[in-house]
Amino acid sequence: MRKVKGAGRFFVFLILLSGAGFASLTQPARSAEVNRAVMATGAFMGGYYLLGGAICAEVNQAGADMRCAIETSKGQVENLQALRAGRVNVALAQSDWMHHAHAGDAAPFSGDKAFKDLRAMISLSGAPLVLLARSQGDVKEMKDLPGKRIDIGKSGSPRRAIMNDVLSAMEWDLGKFRLASELPEAEAVKALCAGQIDILALAGFIPDKEVRLALKTCSLKIVPAGGSARDKILKMKPYYSAITIPAGSYTGLKEDIPSLGTRVVLMATPRLAEKDAYSLVRTITEHLPEIRKLHPSLGSIERSSLASGGISAPLHAGAARFFKEAKLR
Repeated sequence: MRKVKGAGRFFVFLILLSGAGFASLTQPARSAEVNRAVMATGAFMGGYYLLGGAICAEVNQAGADMRCAIETSKGQVENLQALRAGRVNVALAQSDWMHHAHAGDAAPFSGDKAFKDLRAMISLSGAPLVLLARSQGDVKEMKDLPGKRIDIGKSGSPRRAIMNDVLSAMEWDLGKFRLASELPEAEAVKALCAGQIDILALAGFIPDKEVRLALKTCSLKIVPAGGSARDKILKMKPYYSAITIPAGSYTGLKEDIPSLGTRVVLMATPRLAEKDAYSLVRTITEHLPEIRKLHPSLGSIERSSLASGGISAPLHAGAARFFKEAKLR
């Protein structure tokens, strides 16, 4: 692929999307024998759509022995339902929903509706926890949070979900904090800048617009979420993955910051032939540098996490064979 920079690279990406192909969730996917993967993504021009488009564009350009087409959807739950019904061959969803669907511990996959045939293919973009503090504050790492004034987000928000898991894994209740507020993001940023809280927890794909806006509002720093605290959370919550927030991701960020979060995982079922799963995962892995350059949100895809990052469901046999041959697991 010809190297381009900035807006030019994204313009080329939009052109490539036209070669990614489109399909329909209303019709069953063709059988695996035709070597065609129909991928459920997300809303038009949303994060999942861009990721799926990048993958299919590279697969189709690479001259692999299969073709890849993308399909818009209302989101990851619909993607999983379409995959189970055979309306698509592969689907994108976050690692926590992969866990919930396979384990059967959240609706609409509860109990005997668990998606036991769900198979992981490859772990991709990460959505890390971002802990923001004032630049001159004394919070230096995640284990410093007890005793501080923290905003954990409104109930039902992605940042509240990850903070609930952090609190559970660390065995911290809200009484551990001097204050635990539940403000909307914009109000929480104002409170942090005004010195009314010490820590603000955000979560989203890199670069996250809310993090970017907060860092422009006042003098803030990103607090590392690594070390033994992260290790404990990853052990307790298998759908999370270690994620690095790379230097340069945000204005003024001069070094890599360790964190954790969910990852988008490409998933399938055993209906996808082993050779096709192998071919798809191999092509993504071999063209990972090109995929990562197509859009800033794809830069968090890490080769070291492809076979394991946030994956709690079994690997598809074709993916497992490739990762073993590539010595990635």
